[in-house]
Amino acid sequence: MKDEFVTVKTFNFAAEVPIIQSYMEMLGIPIYMKNLIANQATYMIGDIEMQVAAEDYERAKNALIEGGFASETDFID
Repeated sequence: MKDEFVTVKTFNFAAEVPIIQSYMEMLGIPIYMKNLIANQATYMIGDIEMQVAAEDYERAKNALIEGGFASETDFID
């Protein structure tokens, strides 16, 4: 069965990624940074997506809020 990934946070600049990436890895939450390499290679702005497995979404969301990287209002649809 193929894992389903969902975007939990987006970034405008590649420089924002390392701290949050390290934080999530420290908590044991596997992440995938979609478009990170393309962003770094072309110096484009935006469209970097931090994705997690669908079953880790709530845990990742709560970790981002508790770590001060997001607020609850960031996740209101």
